[in-house]
Amino acid sequence: MKTYLVLILLSILVLGCSDDDPVFVEEENELTLQKVAADSTNIAVWIPRESMISRNAESMGYGAILNPDSDKLFIFLDGGGACFNGLTCNFNLDRFSEEDFYERLASEQSLLLNRQSDVNQFKEWNFIFVPYATGDVHVGINPSVDVTNNGPANQAMVGATNFSVILSDLNAYFTSNGGLSEIVFAGSSAGGFGVMPNYFQLKTVLGENVPTTAIIDAGQIFRDETLLTSCLVEQWESIWDISASLPADLNTIVQQTYSYDIQKVYEYSSLMYPEDNFGFLSYYQDGTNTFFYSFGQENCSYPPQNLVSGAEFKSGLLDLKSEVLDGLDNWKVFYKTGTSHTFLGDANLSQSINGTSLNQFLLQLRQGEAEDLFE
Repeated sequence: MKTYLVLILLSILVLGCSDDDPVFVEEENELTLQKVAADSTNIAVWIPRESMISRNAESMGYGAILNPDSDKLFIFLDGGGACFNGLTCNFNLDRFSEEDFYERLASEQSLLLNRQSDVNQFKEWNFIFVPYATGDVHVGINPSVDVTNNGPANQAMVGATNFSVILSDLNAYFTSNGGLSEIVFAGSSAGGFGVMPNYFQLKTVLGENVPTTAIIDAGQIFRDETLLTSCLVEQWESIWDISASLPADLNTIVQQTYSYDIQKVYEYSSLMYPEDNFGFLSYYQDGTNTFFYSFGQENCSYPPQNLVSGAEFKSGLLDLKSEVLDGLDNWKVFYKTGTSHTFLGDANLSQSINGTSLNQFLLQLRQGEAEDLFE
């Protein structure tokens, strides 16, 4: 049984991406967003940044599609597993190059990137793609760590630090171009986990007074401690240093009692930014993240010998809704039956609940008119 579970984990824990392709190179000066907007309007461009580091310590960058005629911004955090033991790290990217970006873009079917579709509500927006090669679900600020349980040594887990570089670029660009009127901040899988821990620096740097919508796709941070167990939180904390990336006034603002700081992000964001809107997307029996949370079972036995069931996962989602999100007016859920993992990669965002498609739900969410949708 133990061997069988390991084989399943090996096949399921890859959440995904891809390797070098010159398209836009600055000879002497660092490529700026201002130059990209002027020379490559509405074209996908790789922005290399020496100060952005993947977990193998190579420099990386991010992708941008800029429309100088738009004052709206969509930021997407990509997914791709997690690195917190030898097994998971083997199936998680440790680098991300320009070639990886263009290959990723060429294979992407999501409506979000279809700028020819009239049903894509974001087709004329500025779009920022945040690649994922730090293993820390975009939350780490740990520049050198040895991963336990046969994991690799001297890993740079600096996803939150990398995101700060992007925010600095965006702040400089939009400050010089009249500012922003709206932001959507979204992520899927590992990117979904990263949205809320990074929401605070996004608002501080870029959007303090800008209407903002957060979309968390398959990034479940449970309240249920049979799923989010203490040993699992301790592993993540020791490797990724999550708490150091969270706001200093977290415990001052949050009113409910939680066991771990990471659980407080939903309530904190709602109370700090009552005019913003937050959407939580999840399948009840998410066939990938049930495995992800299985590493916390039986006192974090490694590799896991018992897997979190779909029923247990659904129970945790319903507990999160009833005990946390239902008490926050600006949080809405889109909970659907099934073992699929993410939503935002769909070519039409046509997944529907009670006759409302996901595309419609996202529009209603942005407008502050969404209702909870769940099966």
